[in-house]
Amino acid sequence: MKRIFLFFIILIFVLAGCGQKKEAITDRPAGNGGFYYQNKGLGFAVTLPPEFLYYQTQRKKSGDFTDIEFFVPTSDTGYRQEVPGYGKPIVVRIFKKEAWEKIDGTDEASDYNKVGEKNGKVYTVKFWKDAPRDWSDKWTDDMKKKILDFFEIK
Repeated sequence: MKRIFLFFIILIFVLAGCGQKKEAITDRPAGNGGFYYQNKGLGFAVTLPPEFLYYQTQRKKSGDFTDIEFFVPTSDTGYRQEVPGYGKPIVVRIFKKEAWEKIDGTDEASDYNKVGEKNGKVYTVKFWKDAPRDWSDKWTDDMKKKILDFFEIK
């Protein structure tokens, strides 16, 4: 009797775990020495430059948008660090289309580079305005252009 009860308890845990929807995120080296980041749940992928070694991501959700924030290591202690030891060069913000239409053309929207639209979502990228001192030689307009060029909406 104990074995049957234990079997059902284990079965319940297994079935409960299988029922949870997990967001598929892949992170692998890219052919150019950079890093390929794909977020299947949000429907986008981006190739990050090789300088993003040891980068981290964080997801934030609001009613009108979802952010994926990319953080890179920095030793500039004078730089405003949201995460200790890291700067935030990129935010991918995915707006609900209606929310984007409300701010499009405003100062708030001007901070974001619109990449495209799909399925009622508007995909944008925001770059840091001032890089930390140890990134001043690495962070270039060419790097930003490549990030935007290699941004894919899936």
